[in-house]
Amino acid sequence: MIKLFIKLSVLLFIIFPILVNAQVRFVEVTGRSVIQDDSPILSKNTALEDALYLAALEGGAKVSGYSLIDSFSNLREEVIVQPASGILDYTIIDEMISDQHYEVTIRALIGKNNDKIGCKSRITSTLIAFQPEIYINQNSPAWSQYLPNQIYKNMIDNLSNFDEIEIINATDTKLNINNNKLKLNDFDYNVLTGNVVNYKPADLSLETKFLIEPVQNLYPTNLSTETLEEHLKITTEIIIKDISNNKEIFKTSKEALSFIGPRETIFNSINILSRPKRKKIINSLISAFDEIPLEINENLKCVSLITIAQPSNIENAINVNLGTNQGISLGNLALSESRDTPFSVFEVIDVSPNQSKLMPLNLSRNIENYYGKTITFMEF
Repeated sequence: MIKLFIKLSVLLFIIFPILVNAQVRFVEVTGRSVIQDDSPILSKNTALEDALYLAALEGGAKVSGYSLIDSFSNLREEVIVQPASGILDYTIIDEMISDQHYEVTIRALIGKNNDKIGCKSRITSTLIAFQPEIYINQNSPAWSQYLPNQIYKNMIDNLSNFDEIEIINATDTKLNINNNKLKLNDFDYNVLTGNVVNYKPADLSLETKFLIEPVQNLYPTNLSTETLEEHLKITTEIIIKDISNNKEIFKTSKEALSFIGPRETIFNSINILSRPKRKKIINSLISAFDEIPLEINENLKCVSLITIAQPSNIENAINVNLGTNQGISLGNLALSESRDTPFSVFEVIDVSPNQSKLMPLNLSRNIENYYGKTITFMEF
């Protein structure tokens, strides 16, 4: 068993040397809490929260403190954690009772939120593909006006092939967050009714722009001279946002260039023959964007589920607009880290398709302080 452990450790160092370069690393910390006879679960949860807090400190979090008087006239010290890096993943490796304390030791992976090492994939990302914006230079060839829609269709078809992505086709609808063509649906959807796009919490919008323009470049010839060649240039910009809050979570762009001829020589017949076939031009321009769907899929795997805390009808709990449809399940943990509230860990205690109820591990927290605060799920 020891030899096997050593081999696995060596293998991990071989496979994951990027952890050092990516500013992602493992830490082991032990959290403690005073054992409460009437609530051993609370003791364990408080120790776990303490361990996660210590892991956040290891990641470079800044801590400030303040004192307050509670409703029982007791003086309490509170801390506010301003994270420099996040807890990407963790596992409990040991727990024990020591004297009058409950101890929980965790191994946590810490790093910046945009580091992709150690992130957990969503079950699926629902991507609503809206109508692209298309800009075509008036000097572009007439046949090029059909290229953006061909490229976009090919892109959506390729995205649909990924198990992790569900595509909702809204390509006949322009995206406008402020208009009435977007409707939050807490129940069921999948249809576009009356040109209204129904979306769920955590759904993502695919916004695409195309620019087509002719460009001229000088190229050397075999006669030690230069000739002016005509190319067609297509530029695309992809932006993916969380529709619920219009927050940008991914952006990429790409340019493709194709020679459309002719090459100017002293021989007119050569000039004509040098013009490439239109079908070849179209195919080369369409295929130039084939890597974008793969890039989108790889990046969406690591997008954290983030939501806003809302009041709940359960005492000392919060509601969030994320549920089983977004991959949330009972027992999942989420963090609240902000500049004006204490660091706190929440656990999912009830979940429905598009909503969950969470309760802080530390039940002494004033739950109202977290209303309207950002909640980030650590696991899903």
